[in-house]
Amino acid sequence: MRILVIPHNHWVGYHIVTRLLDNGYQVDGIRSAQLNSGLEDFFGRNSHFQEVDQVKNDYDLAIIINQSEIKNLHEHTEKVILIQTVSDQNAVSDNSAASVISVPYLIGEGMELEENKVYADGELVSCSDEAWQKKAIYIKDFLNVFMQWIKMTHLPKLIEINSVNDNLTNTKVEKKQVLLENRDINTVIKAIQTFNKRLQ
Repeated sequence: MRILVIPHNHWVGYHIVTRLLDNGYQVDGIRSAQLNSGLEDFFGRNSHFQEVDQVKNDYDLAIIINQSEIKNLHEHTEKVILIQTVSDQNAVSDNSAASVISVPYLIGEGMELEENKVYADGELVSCSDEAWQKKAIYIKDFLNVFMQWIKMTHLPKLIEINSVNDNLTNTKVEKKQVLLENRDINTVIKAIQTFNKRLQ
């Protein structure tokens, strides 16, 4: 199975590519020029990964993070998954083969962290904020479920991810809700801080 990840140098892209490579998938990545994370250096020497500057192969799946779909991508891939980490992004896709996964409170190593504050759903939030802690979902817990989804032939057009700790309000019937168990948030924050020091 050959998979395209765009952008692979986004912190979410880094985690996705790492998990895909760990599971033996062939992965191509397209870099975002707006990001200078250095995260791609962690898997750049893997023989199953290559960085490409444009869509040049045929793919079983394309995974796109916080971006619009790439022009003519439908000609090169059977299935597209759009991952949105900001809830006010467009939650639908014009591509009939595309599914949107909305996960606005995703956290993990490599993400931007300022002292004891984290960017969540487009805003800077204190890590001690109880409302945020109830909604936060660790990237590695998310990927445990995500890796099962990529094997499915048909996914819903929209999947909204909510933490099992979050009180569900305004739930729309047509949207599929997936609840994930989470690790202790304070432990996750320490792991992020330790990892990010390696990037400095």
